[in-house]
Amino acid sequence: MTDFSTMWSGIDTFLILLYFAGILFVGIFMKRKASTSMKSFFVASRRLTIPILIGVGAASWEDSWSIVGAAECGATMGVCIIFFYLIPTTILKLPCALWIGPRVRERFPDWVVTLPDMMAYLYDNKTKLVAALGILPQMFYDAAITVAGGEVISYVTGINMWVSFGLMGLICILYTSLSGLWGLAITDMIQFVIMTVSAGVLCLGVYSYFDGFGNLFAQADAIDHNLVTVFGGNGPMEVAAWLVSAVAIYANAQSYQRFGSARSAADLKVAYSFIVMFGQFFMAINVMAGMASRVMFPEIAAESSSQAFWSVVFTILPVGLRGLFVASLIAAVMSTVSADYLCCGAAVCHDIVKGFINKNMTDKGDILGTRISIWIIGIAMTFCTYFWQGGIEKAWYYVGGFSVSAFLVPLIVGLYYKKRTPVAGFWTMIFTMVLYAIWEFALQCPAAIPSNLVAFAFSFVCYIVLCNATYKKYEGQINDMSQVHNPDNE
Repeated sequence: MTDFSTMWSGIDTFLILLYFAGILFVGIFMKRKASTSMKSFFVASRRLTIPILIGVGAASWEDSWSIVGAAECGATMGVCIIFFYLIPTTILKLPCALWIGPRVRERFPDWVVTLPDMMAYLYDNKTKLVAALGILPQMFYDAAITVAGGEVISYVTGINMWVSFGLMGLICILYTSLSGLWGLAITDMIQFVIMTVSAGVLCLGVYSYFDGFGNLFAQADAIDHNLVTVFGGNGPMEVAAWLVSAVAIYANAQSYQRFGSARSAADLKVAYSFIVMFGQFFMAINVMAGMASRVMFPEIAAESSSQAFWSVVFTILPVGLRGLFVASLIAAVMSTVSADYLCCGAAVCHDIVKGFINKNMTDKGDILGTRISIWIIGIAMTFCTYFWQGGIEKAWYYVGGFSVSAFLVPLIVGLYYKKRTPVAGFWTMIFTMVLYAIWEFALQCPAAIPSNLVAFAFSFVCYIVLCNATYKKYEGQINDMSQVHNPDNE
């Protein structure tokens, strides 16, 4: 294993400590502003402008999967991941930016704060409960990306790996529970700047080291031809699975929280159109760095793709810029994890406890309960890092597949399909989640057909069949997204 601590300087350490101190300061400073109401705490009073939306949107869509995960894919699969994941993801994000996000911001009434609130508005409270429970498995993915950040802190400082996991988890818990989305909005702006500069620096470093990307491809081709082919040796089913996983962004609770926090739908279109282009550049650079790791450090890459990636970073970048790039990874991790702490905390308190157990809970009680839930979930996520120390790829495969199964069709089709019914929304989610679990874990993907592909196809057919079978029963009762309809008042 490479001893990264010998390549680490005091300047690099200072940059990391300055970053952590800044994050905690923002959390403390924004606490009062975030505590006025649940709407203020969770969606920043719907007042975020274009520059801040760019920061929070990019930071939520680009996490350590976009850095270490992309690099792992670059090292093991090569450039193909750009063709059947990155480019489709970029194309699929455009409708989200131009139509779905603005529609969510314009058409939903003010009481709709969380993703489960949206499901209650579209369907009923039973569907809201399933959606709230369905958000919680996201903590397993957050545990995996926390591992990616904690590992590099351990590499460069020499501290125990578990201590570094706990440190990252604690800082995320503190500033998220103190300041909610107001704090996350400011810190995400900082994180976006760090991530942008770091990606540019790494791009120039790889290009300079190989004297052009053409030489990188030629040397990768000599090691393994699949690294430079469009399909990378993957079969049709594997490619299809990656294509389906690219639509998981449509089932991301963070995305809908960000949509609801925008000052206007017009601001949302501008900000998210910019983010789509940034994500293409950001992830592609890390795929290239992953390929470079196979060329520069083949023995290390054979044992650990992530260690080989960091070997590239520490070899190519000079003192100071290494610290900046490590800070970019920590920023990517913390922005995503903190947002999920907030979404999961609200799912527990606002959606489950207030929605079904204590409906008379006050706004202040809702905020306090969400803060307590954030602490409980954050501690649980830290312990879950135990399961994901073998890499981040599988975490995205499982959790992304589950998200597609649980939310995608009832949520996206439900936004536009006039024949949607509560029966279809509720049972499609239940049936599809059960099918996903059976296909993936009990049957272990018969005929090598990926579970997310099966679940997506089944979910769509099930939803349309149930909608048409039950529509007459609910005709005239389903809101047309122009009415303010609160099922909690019924």
